Amino acid sequence: MPLILDIETVPLALAMDAPYPKDDRNPPANYKSEEAIAKWRATDEQRWEDERAKECSLNPRLGRILCIGTNAGLWMARGEAAEADVLRTFWQAVYEHDGQVVTWNGSWDLRFILMRSLYHGLTPTISGSIISSWFRKYTTAPHFDCKAVLLNWDVRISGEGLDQWAKFFGVEGKLGGISGADVYPLYLAGHYDEIAEYCVQDVAATQAIYERIKGVYQ
Repeated sequence: MPLILDIETVPLALAMDAPYPKDDRNPPANYKSEEAIAKWRATDEQRWEDERAKECSLNPRLGRILCIGTNAGLWMARGEAAEADVLRTFWQAVYEHDGQVVTWNGSWDLRFILMRSLYHGLTPTISGSIISSWFRKYTTAPHFDCKAVLLNWDVRISGEGLDQWAKFFGVEGKLGGISGADVYPLYLAGHYDEIAEYCVQDVAATQAIYERIKGVYQ
C-alpha cells in the first residue's frame, strides 16, 4: 500500500505581520463622508487580511505545514518550530513506502513539502529521480494523483473537488461543512483536534477513491 497523504497549511506569523497597505487601497469615489470611508476601511482591512492569509497559506515562502495526514498516522506542528520534526517524520514514512504516494491534487502538496524541507535544510530519504517523478504528468507511479487521473490532468477545472468526487463514488466527503478556508481560523482558535479530524477525513476520502479507480489506471 502506498502512502496516502494530505496536508494543511497556515501562514507564517512573520508574513501575517505585514501592514495593511492603506495607501494602495482606496474606497469608491462616491464615498465622501468620513464615517462611510472609515466603515469601508474597516471592512476592507478585514478583507485584505483574509486574502493575505489565503495567499500566504498557499505559498511555501510565506506559509508552513500545520499537519500532514496519512494512512500511517497524522503529524501536527502546533508551533512553527515543530514543522521540521513533522517533515522528518514524513520523509521517514515515505521512505518506508518506497516513495509511492497517493494524493488528491498532490503535486501541490508534495511541492509544498519539498520546498519547506529545503528551507529547513532537510535531506529527503528517497532519490531525486523518485521525487522528480512525483511531478510527472500522465503517470500513476510513484505518484497516483486521483484528481489528475479523473480529470485527465486538467486539475484546474472549476468545481471538481474532493468532496464532489467522494459523493459521486458514494464515500464520505468533507467533514461537517469544514473547508480549507476554515483551517486558519481554527488554528488561531487552537482547535487542533478539529483540524486533525478534517485532514484525516480527506485522507480517508482520497483512499476510498483510490481503491475504486486504481484497478483501471495502474
